[in-house]
Amino acid sequence: IECHYFMNNSFLEPDQIIRNAPTYAHIPGYIVHGRYDMVCPLENALELSRVWTNSRLRIIRDAGHSASEPAIVDALMQAAEDLCDRHEKGEL
Repeated sequence: IECHYFMNNSFLEPDQIIRNAPTYAHIPGYIVHGRYDMVCPLENALELSRVWTNSRLRIIRDAGHSASEPAIVDALMQAAEDLCDRHEKGEL
């Protein structure tokens, strides 16, 4: 399935996610990116964080691409907990 998506550019037009940022700007979220990610360039995360105004970018110093790396797992858990806390406080 992954190969099929990659062969079809994930069924996205070039820069579609960046161009459509105004449609999801109201949705809060986190962008978690490993500093040593050799698959997805850091510039992509930086650009997304610039246009997704309701996001928070976390660059994980000692991690790469895998979501199973301990530092990435910690950042994802912290992000989920923060969103839950913000929701409970009525901030979202």
